[in-house]
Amino acid sequence: MIIMAAPKARTLKEAYRFCDVKPLTPDQQDYYVPFAARQDAIGQVNSLLTLQEPGEHTSILFTGHVGCGKTSELNRIAEAWKDEYLVISLQVEEETDANDLDYTDLYLVIIKQVELAMRRAGLQFDPGLLTSFENWFKEVTEETEETVERSVNVNAEASLGAEAPFLAKFLVKTMAQIKGGSKDKVTIRQTLAREVSRLKTDINLLLRDGAQKVQQAFPGKKGFLLILDGIDKCPPDVATRLFVDYAAQMRELSCTIIYTVPIAILYSTRKLGSIFENPHIVPMINIYQFDRDQAELAHDQAGLQQMVQLIVNRVEIDAVVSDPALLLDLAQASGGHIRQMMRMTRQAMLTAMGRNHRQLQADDVTYAIKQEQASFERIIPAEAYGELAQAAVKKEVTDDVMGQSLLFNTAILEYNGGTRWVYPNPVVRHSEPFKRALTQLCDDSGE
Repeated sequence: MIIMAAPKARTLKEAYRFCDVKPLTPDQQDYYVPFAARQDAIGQVNSLLTLQEPGEHTSILFTGHVGCGKTSELNRIAEAWKDEYLVISLQVEEETDANDLDYTDLYLVIIKQVELAMRRAGLQFDPGLLTSFENWFKEVTEETEETVERSVNVNAEASLGAEAPFLAKFLVKTMAQIKGGSKDKVTIRQTLAREVSRLKTDINLLLRDGAQKVQQAFPGKKGFLLILDGIDKCPPDVATRLFVDYAAQMRELSCTIIYTVPIAILYSTRKLGSIFENPHIVPMINIYQFDRDQAELAHDQAGLQQMVQLIVNRVEIDAVVSDPALLLDLAQASGGHIRQMMRMTRQAMLTAMGRNHRQLQADDVTYAIKQEQASFERIIPAEAYGELAQAAVKKEVTDDVMGQSLLFNTAILEYNGGTRWVYPNPVVRHSEPFKRALTQLCDDSGE
């Protein structure tokens, strides 16, 4: 198969399209920037997958700010390991409610996706194991094949296929009830929680059986690799419940799983237990010269140029941008956050088109940055600006609810390297409420 080079934009319209915030796909690797800062996290995950032997499994936590490029990196991991694993990648929020996620939801999502992947590969679970699991499901949920058949809509039926077992149809119905937020969701979860030992046992029997079928059918494959993306979008309290309260349940499934988790839970007073190894952090791109004693940090030109490269890889700069220095302005305003960089760039392109500009102008960029600033001002409560000022001065964030919230919504960004530290998002630092809070803090401390 010949993969053509990804095109570059030569007009504002094309630039708007090519600077999409969506994760990169395998055919867009010309747009990929190999940020050196994140290679440790990627390398560690690859090493763990290398060390795995057939029949072994592990659970890997993968974290970083929402929009920092985790999904693009996970897509690359999936592509790199497709010959050694039957890789199953999924966005959890497409399957269930990310704002109200329970570990039993994930159990059902996992077995649903594994069954589907096996069927697509021409494989089937052991009939005895499958029948036993199905019969138990019917018993505890009081469902029958008739009630399930009536509930599964035509579109789902078509996607399932005529060969789909009862289990697949049941899971389609159940996940629709959970995602839909019906009152049935509570009943389903309570029922499964009471029987969680049996649920976990039967799912693990199926997972181990499936892995053996994969190994037999595809010599060289170790088994399943599940990549559960999108859990990082869960609110911190939901993620804490999953990976602290129910850490054992999340770790005890018999397959290799990569979970994305919100970076905010690393700052919870309820620390991740010893059940999981340290999370692998996809860091922000450091655009600053770190100095713990300075509230206003100077910029690091190498980091800024890496952010600019995101646009250079997609756009013919001379054709679309009136002055290349404008990209440095966007990079400074991004804080090293990839999605924010792309979002402001697209807004600037859209603004330029609306003003009938042939190329991106300085006022278009200024407007885009101001719009990004305004979006943060709408969601940051007044009482949070004192915390933001403290983060600028001390390069630390509290481990309370407020601190987690500011990390979750990227008002505060974490940077990693030789030193771990945090700093307010640049568009927040340039807002008037922040400036007032910083002035007040400095006055109170006599600085």
